[in-house]
Amino acid sequence: MLTPSSSPPLLRLAIYRASSLGDVILATACLDLLQHLQVPTEITWVGRGPALDVIALSWPNVRTLTVNRTDSVIELQRTIDQLRQNHLFIDLQCNLRSGWLTRNLKAMHGVPYFSAEKAQLARSRLLVEARVRGRRRPLPERSLIPQRLQYDLMCDALKLGLKHHLPADMLDGLNTIAVRPRLPIPADYDRPWRKELRFGSWLGIAPGAAHPTKQAPLTTMQGILNHVLATNERDGGLGPGPLGLVFYGDDTDRQTARQLLDQLRWEGPVLNLAGRLSLWETAVALSETACLLANDSSLGHIAEAVDTPTAILFGPTVEAFGFAPRMKQSRAFSTLLGCRPCSKHGKVSCRYDDKLCFSALNLDDISSHLLGLLRNPGSGRVVTLPSSPSLSSWAVPPPISLMPR
Repeated sequence: MLTPSSSPPLLRLAIYRASSLGDVILATACLDLLQHLQVPTEITWVGRGPALDVIALSWPNVRTLTVNRTDSVIELQRTIDQLRQNHLFIDLQCNLRSGWLTRNLKAMHGVPYFSAEKAQLARSRLLVEARVRGRRRPLPERSLIPQRLQYDLMCDALKLGLKHHLPADMLDGLNTIAVRPRLPIPADYDRPWRKELRFGSWLGIAPGAAHPTKQAPLTTMQGILNHVLATNERDGGLGPGPLGLVFYGDDTDRQTARQLLDQLRWEGPVLNLAGRLSLWETAVALSETACLLANDSSLGHIAEAVDTPTAILFGPTVEAFGFAPRMKQSRAFSTLLGCRPCSKHGKVSCRYDDKLCFSALNLDDISSHLLGLLRNPGSGRVVTLPSSPSLSSWAVPPPISLMPR
């Protein structure tokens, strides 16, 4: 008589999230959840571009599979064939292409799928209310408090899949596990800029955003940094080492950084890394940065995924959309203008043509928050183990591509 194996069976699952960049980073909370379970897993991540490279480099045990927007039906069929051995398919993209893949994967190979809730109705309601309200009345408080963060909704889909596939005795604590978006960074990945960031205190600045309408005006960023500089000088500095500025983003943000520096009386060290790092290298650099000032953009999510606290400026979007900072050391800053939000993704131009949602921000509050983080470096750090058994399995990545927007 054969004795049953005491080790749990291997779970094979695929996760589909290809865009946007910020959502891909948030979706890594699913990998964090799987790592907490005492279940051996074989994971395939379906995506594309630099974001998929970041998944591969941060989580080297995760297999990656590319699906392009231009893939033909024949190419998509090949993708289905490569996914047929999976026990579960977790669709976090929830668009026409992912829907076609999921339905055909189930019809042809019997692979069950579970899709994430995107809260589109709730966001549409907020938009309609803002359009009707205008600036006659202030924004209600519920728009500043997300009921569920986006990565929680993604993890809900994964949890449903796990409950469907795994026996109850292997699901202990599934609903109480504290998970977060996470990009493990190897300690032995050395670059000159990483070594430089380890000396002194560095305030990260990400002046860009996916859409110009989500980008705070230069005068707003300038005002915040002037407050930081004045308060820092008044209080006698932050201690050992000077206060430095490090800029992140793409080539456009590099030019924006130069314009900003031209308007500042900044005598401390400056590193303009915008447009000079790959997406992966940006995550590495952010892991060495004390804190980040950013718009509602993917860089804020990347910063928190490497446990760097943030100050996030919300203009045409609202926190209730589910993309607010998740760390208790981070803060979202916004106004109570009743015309917010303007659109689901912040693409629509300001109907009042004044960007008051940014210019009315309390700059002193923002600078005070940043200085508090700079005075307590590492307060947001969480010690985590790499996803692989040892650091020796980490690949040293070549440059991938410049930061996409």
